[in-house]
Amino acid sequence: MTGCLLATSKPSVNASQSGRRELAASANAPGITLVLVTLDGVRWHEVFEGVDAELARTHGLSPSEVVSAEALTPSLHQILATHGVALGAPGHGAPIRASGPNFVSLPGYAELLSGRRVTGCRDNQCTGGAESTIIDELAALSPGEPGQVVAFTSWPDIAKVASGRGPLQEPAPRPRGFRADALTADLALDYLRLHSPRFLFLGLGEPDEFGHQNDYAGYLRAVRAADRRIAEIDAELQRLAARGQRTALFVTADHGRADSFVEHGAQFPESARVWLIAAGSALSSRGFVAAPRERHLADLAPTLRALAGLPRDTDSRAGNPLSELLADAR
Repeated sequence: MTGCLLATSKPSVNASQSGRRELAASANAPGITLVLVTLDGVRWHEVFEGVDAELARTHGLSPSEVVSAEALTPSLHQILATHGVALGAPGHGAPIRASGPNFVSLPGYAELLSGRRVTGCRDNQCTGGAESTIIDELAALSPGEPGQVVAFTSWPDIAKVASGRGPLQEPAPRPRGFRADALTADLALDYLRLHSPRFLFLGLGEPDEFGHQNDYAGYLRAVRAADRRIAEIDAELQRLAARGQRTALFVTADHGRADSFVEHGAQFPESARVWLIAAGSALSSRGFVAAPRERHLADLAPTLRALAGLPRDTDSRAGNPLSELLADAR
């Protein structure tokens, strides 16, 4: 069974004539493999501070289960310590946030993939919009090669905002509804190993599912499981880099959570805050980095565009490349 969404290779809906010339030129640039992983609804608290002692107590976890961030997500922190970079950690400059105003999943994914702080998607009932996305633009670099830009998601609704031309098409049927993260990750990793695509998006959703069930222990299990799969992705990208391929891995969340843990959304402004850890041969490696100003999910797609040699989005709603990740990059 396949479980990916394939982007077609039509030109970006926003590409001007000069932009299309730049797209054609960048198609001849050195190869790059870009991977974007989202952990739906994972809080910055656990990523940077570890298991929340108060939540653990109220949920009946033992004191021994209250561990540091390095123990909870060892793969992310090994990447960060050896060859990665983090934005949005407390005590390290300005935060990174979803723009909102509604801090729920589909608006977060729409912002993340379009690179625009304001989109037509306002809630999880949106049916998509006309925004061109990084998926559209990267697909345009590979005419006749549809398998070069792929997305694997546990939550199928992400497809509604993944492309400005409407929902992406699956190459084969998939089960209806939410798919287990373990299977989604298996499919994505197999595809990465076999095909080394130009761009792969992996959306894991179980942390948010457990969060809404007020199951902190389940949420932590899902975070640990995602961390193990990120290690596998990073290892594959390192193998590609050793063969001379430029690589970049970005790991983030579509939104945060309320202080109460269970909810998120417009009525919980603290749930806007997210986080970012990145690594790869195409990026700088400097550990915890202080952003020069508040950053947003909309800044991810412009960063991917810069790495791929795509023209910059000049729309007034567009984010800005994360120059602190690109500075001194190889």
